[in-house]
Amino acid sequence: MSYINTSLIAISICAALSGCTIDNDRAGDTKYATDQVMTDEHGLTLTPSRDMYVNFEVMSKVYADTMACMGMTATGPTVEYRSFSFAGLGGVWAFYHPVTNTIWINTDEDEIVLERDSRTDIEALSHEFVHHILHKNGASEHSRKHSSPLLKKCGPGINSYH
Repeated sequence: MSYINTSLIAISICAALSGCTIDNDRAGDTKYATDQVMTDEHGLTLTPSRDMYVNFEVMSKVYADTMACMGMTATGPTVEYRSFSFAGLGGVWAFYHPVTNTIWINTDEDEIVLERDSRTDIEALSHEFVHHILHKNGASEHSRKHSSPLLKKCGPGINSYH
């Protein structure tokens, strides 16, 4: 057996044993969908949604990380990925409804030239999570006016790179 064949076999075995995979999500272009309601241990709930660039596990981690960054806790909001075109909201990335404790993430990227990926979804979620956590902790006015320093620290919003 030649040296190249032996090396190739050894590398293949090591890759198989170590769980080596290609992480296509690094590019941020993997889309996820769910047809079920999902809820985590913090009460974060995801309604049936599609065209998500993050899965529910990542979303849950972002919520836990946002609470840790803020030093506050709150029962999680409901998240829904949906088209904003029906409401004329245009190029808005996301929106928090404090009355219903619901976050909408805009999926109209083709119609309104939003270039979404996993990074933009995470940044939009963390920003709206800060609004929610502030609201649930009695700081609704600071949330509405974007005057809380926690928005800048823990969820500044979309850091557009385009």
